[in-house]
Amino acid sequence: MRGTTYTSSWKLYCGSRKEGLMKLRDLLFVTFLVVGFAFASTAIAKDIYVNRNTGSNSNPGTKSEPQKLLWKVMKNLQSGDHIFVSEGHYTGKSKSGVMPKCTVGDVIIEGGWKSDFSERNPFKYITKIAPPADRQGAGVECFKFESPTGRLSNVVIDGFCIDRGPHNYYFADGEPGARKRIEGHKDNTCWGYRSMNKGKSGSDPTIELIGKGTFAVRNCILVNNAWWGIYIKGGGTGEIAIENNLIFISQGRAIEALTGGGWGKPDFSIKNNTIIFNNTMKTTEGNAMTIDPRKSLGKYVIENNLLAYSDGGGFNYKFGTDHVFVNRNKFFFNRRGDACYGGSAVANADEFEDELECDNEENVHSIPDLTKLVGKAWLDRWSSREDPSLIAGNMNSEADLMAARAKVGLKEYSLPGYDKSFASYKDLPDSRNGYTMSRYPHPMKVGEEMSFAKWVFPLIGAEGKYGIQSFEGKEVLTKARDLESGGSSNAATVKMKVQFNSELLGKLEKKAKEESTTVEELIEKAVATYLK
Repeated sequence: MRGTTYTSSWKLYCGSRKEGLMKLRDLLFVTFLVVGFAFASTAIAKDIYVNRNTGSNSNPGTKSEPQKLLWKVMKNLQSGDHIFVSEGHYTGKSKSGVMPKCTVGDVIIEGGWKSDFSERNPFKYITKIAPPADRQGAGVECFKFESPTGRLSNVVIDGFCIDRGPHNYYFADGEPGARKRIEGHKDNTCWGYRSMNKGKSGSDPTIELIGKGTFAVRNCILVNNAWWGIYIKGGGTGEIAIENNLIFISQGRAIEALTGGGWGKPDFSIKNNTIIFNNTMKTTEGNAMTIDPRKSLGKYVIENNLLAYSDGGGFNYKFGTDHVFVNRNKFFFNRRGDACYGGSAVANADEFEDELECDNEENVHSIPDLTKLVGKAWLDRWSSREDPSLIAGNMNSEADLMAARAKVGLKEYSLPGYDKSFASYKDLPDSRNGYTMSRYPHPMKVGEEMSFAKWVFPLIGAEGKYGIQSFEGKEVLTKARDLESGGSSNAATVKMKVQFNSELLGKLEKKAKEESTTVEELIEKAVATYLK
């Protein structure tokens, strides 16, 4: 380390020269381990830009020369990579609509960028993941991160619009009552006409993250999920954020957030998600959200979500409610109650204060305003389902169901194949047409695609403070991304990536305060010293 010098403040921290170098080495080792930087290695983490429309597989992946295929970039991910994905339709590996399974952590995959990467808004610049409109997709996870040890950490998935309808299988090529095939539809394919074939459509979450540290899924829209929407199992002591997502149609659990048993005690932040029309698996599950609080293992903060129209509960919990905070959420028409324990109804939101042991304030139970923005024909089908009964038990009422229909201008039922109308749900005939988990916004023909802008984006921000909100860009990431290479930019980039680990960042901030400097300057000095 010839030529290295120390200021008096560094000497105060480090002690002797030898001891100081050892401390500096340890600090750098921990820092670089967390952020994925390995200066002694030839594999350096990098920013990679992807543009389906203007990129090329032979390009280096810079902003001016982006790569083309997201799945190829993800196949070669390295720890520390930050992937910027522009607007466009990404069809996945072999046009299957799914991305390769990833086994590395410390990565950011960020959609919603304008084509020239000058601006980001996932709800304006649509980064869509789905197979081509004339292709049946694969029934496996769209995004999956899990290492062989199950201990990877620090993964961010942000800003993707995923339509799973092309992956599913739907029965029939027309209405049974009319006994007439409808041109363009194919039985038992993604172009089927009525209910989903649950057994054939797969049993994997759309997004699955398993590990020990910090994770985040934000600003994603998941539609027509055959199974779970978002599944995260996290241990360690990290922070897990599931924020500002919209999940429209899922089965079993729209969101499952688990503490990972004995792995540790992460903090879950589940905020501003819109979860609607979650379906049961035969006679069980069907919860909008399932959490797994265990004494002294993790914390759950559940705030400002909209949880409505689920066959099961709004949120389901087991093992008590230690360290659970349920505040300012909106619920409606969850068949097993807005809260349920182990699948059994506990209470609707207007009774939470009396019935729930967990901290809870200002939760409401009322019909969502966004109901009026759901496709009318699709809601008509959903509200006529026979199995399971939408009003079984004592948590939902027929009046609530008819109020939901009225929101989109529906009154009595008119079923294909019947020559009369039916005044209410209770009047509907047995063994009627089945539309369980039918494709949103309507049955698609071969070559037809769903428009997110027309059928889904109107739901964003439609419920006031509850549920998914409009997007606001993060200036710090944009500025860090635009910095030129060099000492100060290396420090800023390191700090941006260190923010994944709140514990490490806290230690660096404390040391920076003691040294009357900034985290960037602290790391810059460490980097310069290390390179000498």
